[in-house]
Amino acid sequence: MSGVKKAALLTGGGDSSAINDFIRSLVIMLQREDIGILGIRNSYKGLIENRIMALDTGTVDTLCGSGGTIVGTSRTNPYKIEGAVEKILKTIESNHIDVLVCAGGNDTLTVASKLKEEGVNTIGIPQTIDNDILGTDYSIGFHSAVKNIVECTRMMISSNIAHDKEMLVEVMGRESGFLAVRSAVILGAGGALIPEFPVDVDALCEQIKRKRRAGRKHGLFMVSEGIKLEGGQLLADEVDVFGNVKLGGIVYGLADIIDRKIGVKPRVNVLGYTQRGGEADQYDSYLSNIFALGVTENINNGIFGHMVGVVNEKPSNIPLADAIAQIKVVDRDTYEFANSMGDIW
Repeated sequence: MSGVKKAALLTGGGDSSAINDFIRSLVIMLQREDIGILGIRNSYKGLIENRIMALDTGTVDTLCGSGGTIVGTSRTNPYKIEGAVEKILKTIESNHIDVLVCAGGNDTLTVASKLKEEGVNTIGIPQTIDNDILGTDYSIGFHSAVKNIVECTRMMISSNIAHDKEMLVEVMGRESGFLAVRSAVILGAGGALIPEFPVDVDALCEQIKRKRRAGRKHGLFMVSEGIKLEGGQLLADEVDVFGNVKLGGIVYGLADIIDRKIGVKPRVNVLGYTQRGGEADQYDSYLSNIFALGVTENINNGIFGHMVGVVNEKPSNIPLADAIAQIKVVDRDTYEFANSMGDIW
């Protein structure tokens, strides 16, 4: 046994469905081990400001399948705020926190890795709809986001068919195109345009023309927000506290280019935050329990400074430094498979 008496949990960065499932499962498992657990309000901001909430089975009992995060979140980088790290260490000490569980994406896990170097016992959990974290098959939130993308897009397809329209649907994915690829295959889309591979606009236009000559006057393409495209435009040009440019709206530029080249103006839809919300996907909820199991095992065994991943539906450990060393991306075989299923004309 590790001797841990009290754990604390925070969720950072963009929220996603199934976080609450993870929180519920972790609270139940830790209470069975007679380990207390606290919730940190709004990620690292709550640690800086000493904003803490108690968590117990009564608090979390009804969370199954609910979206968002009961402890709140924020994009707070304590290493960009003077004196913030010292305040975090003081909060941890004054609340007698033995281990800090940090659920989030690359930015959240990077701070967790740095806090480990400050002497804090940290455990990371990959929570991001982009699914771009190394060391795990899936991240919390990915399957729920795919569900939302598919449901929203299917509601629009019938109108495109009725009006003989092409449609470009923009989904999240700054550097990784997992959302676009997975949803394209499920929806039978003409293809997926993702950050990992250059966009060949001429080939895309030729595909649209070939399909239309064959008699199919409507079409669908899934587009990651992070593709690089001359003529594309951002809906916002500000940078967040981790230095990431806020993306959105590349499909507007792409639609204009297609129109100029072949005289076909696709409809565009930017799904935005609808991808993050709503009830969790069933598989996402199940995997969240596996993540919680891995955290509980790590606490009992005194394994800190690692991220708990899920590989083949079993908990797996990877050092935090390795998990954040680079972004997980879509491989060429998966990309080509997704596009081959749509380019059939």
